Amino acid sequence: MQNSMYSSFQIGKLTIPNRLAASAMFENGAENGRISPKIVEHYETLAKGGAGLIITGMQGVRAKACNAPVMVHTEYETYVQDMQKLAAIVHKEGAKLFVQLQHCGAKTGKAEGYDRFSVSDVQMGDDCLYHEATKEELQKLVTDYARSAVRCRQAGADGVQIHAAHGFLLNSFLSPSTNKRTDEYGGKIENRARFVFEIYGAMREAAGKDFAIGIKFPFSDLKENSILPEESLYVCRELEKRGLDFIEVSAGMVLDGSSASFSPVIRENTEATFLPFASLTAAEVSIPVISVCGYRSPAMVEKALAETKIAAVSFGRPLVREPDLPLRWKKDTSPAACISCNGCCKSFADGIITCHAEKAEQNKKEREKK
Repeated sequence: MQNSMYSSFQIGKLTIPNRLAASAMFENGAENGRISPKIVEHYETLAKGGAGLIITGMQGVRAKACNAPVMVHTEYETYVQDMQKLAAIVHKEGAKLFVQLQHCGAKTGKAEGYDRFSVSDVQMGDDCLYHEATKEELQKLVTDYARSAVRCRQAGADGVQIHAAHGFLLNSFLSPSTNKRTDEYGGKIENRARFVFEIYGAMREAAGKDFAIGIKFPFSDLKENSILPEESLYVCRELEKRGLDFIEVSAGMVLDGSSASFSPVIRENTEATFLPFASLTAAEVSIPVISVCGYRSPAMVEKALAETKIAAVSFGRPLVREPDLPLRWKKDTSPAACISCNGCCKSFADGIITCHAEKAEQNKKEREKK
């Protein structure tokens, strides 16, 4: 009998061939904001590895929205043509491709030329002040999100994902710990979520009803004064009413480099870190919910799919170490090789995200041979 993780499911009108998704991992491989050959190769390898759905690393809705020139943005002249080539390669392997769209907020690049606004005034470092975004700046950004969604559709992407987690701009609107506004974008959750609703609405209107749009949503900030569970569920239910196609549930926001991380180290017997959050969400909505973080064994994946209403699970770090993990589990069910060291989040020496632990092991073997 076929394992449930290899059965198909629907996102909007799309059929996803299996329930093992590649979650967005920032590639750090763009060339001055442009899709590079290494990025194309990276996603070709992922697609050949068997993931049914691939979500790209975050892409800026404009150049000023990025954290550095190594982050792709959607407004350069040949973006559509470059994404068409990437999408065609992924589709050739049978996978679906979604583009994650982003504004980094108070995590934009510190060099001149990047946006210097956030949800509220915030000092980042000794000489980098982000001012509270004006309503004019916010409305311009709504337009940029909509334009980016259209460009992704023109490029042949199957859908887009709004990144509203992990301490970036949209997460900072949702969280009471960072949102200090006193206007219609601050205060109660209906106001703190207003900007997300406006962005989604503009994207839906521009890209069309049949284009898949989802969100990476923060169920908890994993810190004091966090968004509350009932608030998170309210936003997810409201987005479903407005036509959202899927939700990937994550947690955690980091602005200061502290150990409170959205990429927690997985210890033995602590798989599926955020499954309780995803399970609660899936019980409240009828659209597909994807659970991310901490899946390391096929047994845990099957258990999560069998015992909750989630539609799929997604992997970040394990697929950096083993991009062919979905295919490998069909014949070898040993746990993922990823040791959850988080080194890949800082390992970009090759001009693309790489597994730090695997490279360290290879270097050790080479030294031992000498």
